[in-house]
Order: sequence, then structure tokens, then C-alpha cells
Amino acid sequence: MDGSTLITDQRNFIMLKMLWLIAFTTCFFDLVSGRHYAAWQYLVMLIFLLLPILLLKVKNFPRSGYFLSMLLICYLGVRFFWHPSLINLLTLYPGLLLVMVYQNPALILSAGITITLVSIGGVYLQADSMMAAVTGMQVYWLSIPGLILTGIMLVLNRFYTVAGRRAENHQQQWRNIQEGLGVSIWSYEINTGRLFLSRGAEELIGLPVDWLIKQPEHIRNLVHPYDSLRLFEAYKELLAGKNKILEHRLLLADGSTRWVQNLAIPFKSQTGETTRIDGLIIDISEQKNREEKIKHMAFHDQLTGLPNRTMFENYFSLTMAGERNREQKLALIFIDLDNFKQVNDAMGHDVGDMLLKEVGQRIKTVMRENDLLARLGGDEFIALLTSIAPETTTLVAERILDSLARSFTIAGHELRVSASIGISLYPEDGKDLETLIKSADEAMYTAKRKGKSGYYFYAG
Repeated sequence: MDGSTLITDQRNFIMLKMLWLIAFTTCFFDLVSGRHYAAWQYLVMLIFLLLPILLLKVKNFPRSGYFLSMLLICYLGVRFFWHPSLINLLTLYPGLLLVMVYQNPALILSAGITITLVSIGGVYLQADSMMAAVTGMQVYWLSIPGLILTGIMLVLNRFYTVAGRRAENHQQQWRNIQEGLGVSIWSYEINTGRLFLSRGAEELIGLPVDWLIKQPEHIRNLVHPYDSLRLFEAYKELLAGKNKILEHRLLLADGSTRWVQNLAIPFKSQTGETTRIDGLIIDISEQKNREEKIKHMAFHDQLTGLPNRTMFENYFSLTMAGERNREQKLALIFIDLDNFKQVNDAMGHDVGDMLLKEVGQRIKTVMRENDLLARLGGDEFIALLTSIAPETTTLVAERILDSLARSFTIAGHELRVSASIGISLYPEDGKDLETLIKSADEAMYTAKRKGKSGYYFYAG
């Protein structure tokens, strides 16, 4: 149920309660004035007065509402039919005005005809009433106000229906824009704690908007823990009267994460106190995902997914900045596969590419968490070991060789490869990355000359 339907139903509920109140009041005044009815008339009145209580609880409100409206109108008409009087006649017209709230032409027309017929019939059949002296032509004149009022209401109903449809179309267009662009409007009243959220938030957050409005404290749980402190600081600046544009993450109930851009504007009272904050939330998850993909492509090898040389250089610079203070050693390991060209020539480049991916994953599994493995290109890999001792470097090199000693199953083929490893140490074998790579490369070629499938430290 959308917002406009909910508002219409609430308005119609109020209209039905007012009709019921009119019916109850007329019955009450008759009783206190001493007017008596037959037993069956009391039963009819009781049904008319109790039925609204039952029908107002029916979930299918439009159908039950139309039926109930006509019952109440008929009840007011029957009262006039039993006891024609100006007072009972005048009670019919407020009922006729109230049914226009439904904006239903059939209901208005039927109510108008009912009132007109009952007006005429009540005067003719109740000759002993206070209106018995009214002549036939005057009776017809009595029906004219009801017909005129019915016509006016039909015209007004048409006008309001057209205007309502235009407003609904505009609202639907705005909702489509919100849903298509992932936009949600929000407003928060600081003193009362009241929150407004547009329907766009429902698709963004995945939770009912009405539930969040009733329990706004749950919105805090949607903010990613890494961003909660930044939002708290931004809220303090908003209270100080500053506009804020903030990008942060939402942690949804299903465990997924969405990036949003939150534009917030504070509004101050005449005393200068911030009383309300209005904002616009835009879903920028796709934009962030594209940025992450571009960033990943810039710093990772497209084949193996391992860091590339650019990322390796950046990591080395950051590591060196920290290691200078601790004066700990670094080790650079240069890995070159043996006889990889023969595999490429015999099996094709597709098999060769799959083999390189498997090799990269195997080497990565034996590295320590604080070490970085990258692919330089071709069949060459490079690793940076931090906070090492000489025996640590030897252990890592032996683990790499052992991991590659097991055969690989690629596209149904059982393949075996080995690697030659060259090792250089910082600062003995170089104080910059280029020198360390060159030293490790020379050590790797020494390992190849010594029979391959082994490791060798740079000897200077």
C-alpha cells in the first residue's frame, strides 16, 4: 500500500465515523425526547448502529466502506421516512456531503437518489406528521436541494478526481526517479526526534520505511562500524549549522554493504538553534564498485589477480618508511619458473595462463600474512619479506620450492614445473628497490646455472 492510498483510507475512516456519529446522535435525541418506536424499529436502529463497528475492522476497507456508507445514508433516510421533520431532513445533507470524501461517483449518485426518494416518500406516507400540510408541488420542491447538491458533488468529485490523478502521476514520476536513481529524502526534527523517510529508502535499505520511522534508533545499526565515528563528527557539525556532504557505507541485514552519499542541510530557528536537518541519500554503490575495479586493475595483475609491479613499488616505499625506524632487515625473493616456455609451446597459451594462475596461488599459500607476492610479468614473480632473519628467508624459499614440486592438473593434463629463486637482502645487497631486484635477479640466474629448482643468496 503506497502513501496516497493509506491517506485516502484514513480519511474515509474518519468520514464513516462521522456518519456513524450523526446516526447515533439522531437516535439518542429521539430517545431522550420521549419518541417511541415499534420493537422491530429498535432492532433496525441497533443493527445500523452496531454494524459500523464490525465493518470498520474488515481488512478489505474500500468494499466494506462503500457498503457501510450506503447503510448509514439509508438509515438517515429511513428515520426521515418514519418521522418527516426539518431536523431529520437536515441530517441527510451532512451525510451526502461526507460521502464525497470517497470520490466515488456511483456512491454519490446513489446517496443523492436515496435522499431524494426518501424525502418525497416520507412526506406522502406520513400524513400525521408535522409536514402533512405540505402540498404535492411543495414536496417536489423539497427534493430539488438534494438533486442540486448531488449534481454539484458529482462535478466537484470529477474535478478532485482529475486533480488527484495528476498529483498521483507527479508523485509516481518522483517515486520512479527516486527508485531509478537510488535516491531517498529524509528529514529529522531534533527536538521531537521525529523522522521522515521517503519510499526510496525502502529499496536502498531493504527494510520497511514505516518501521524505521517508528523506531529511528535502528538506523544507527545500519551504519558501517568503520564509518560510525565519521558520521558522529558530521552530526556535531550539522548541529553547529554547517552543511555536510559525506560518503559512507551501510551494512544491511543480509550482510551486504552499500555505499551512499549523504547530503545534509541544517535549518535554524530564530534563536539560532538547529531544529531540523533535511537530507538526500544517493546510492553510489555502482560508482564505488567501478572505482574499485579501476583501482584493482591499476594495482593488480590481470591474469593472476596478484599485485603488480606498481603496487609492489608502493608497498616497498611504505615498508621502507617504517623499517628505517626499526632498523630491521628485508628480503626480496625473485622467482622464475624453469622450462615454462616448453609448457607454453606444447600445450598452448591458454594452458600456460592457467598454470601461471595456479602457480601464483600455491606460492601465496606458503607466504606469511605480512609478506607481499607480486607478478612482474611472464613467468616471473617477486616477493618482499619483512622483519626477517636469515633462517626465515631460507624457510620461505624452501616452502616455495616444495609447493611447486607437486604436479599441477590443468585442463586434464598433469604438468610439473620447478622454479629458480634468487634472494637479496636489505640493506646489504641494496638500499633501493631497483638495486635489490637486480641483485635478486643475478642470484636467480646463479641458481639456474647450479641446476635449477633451487635458491641462491646474492653474493655480491
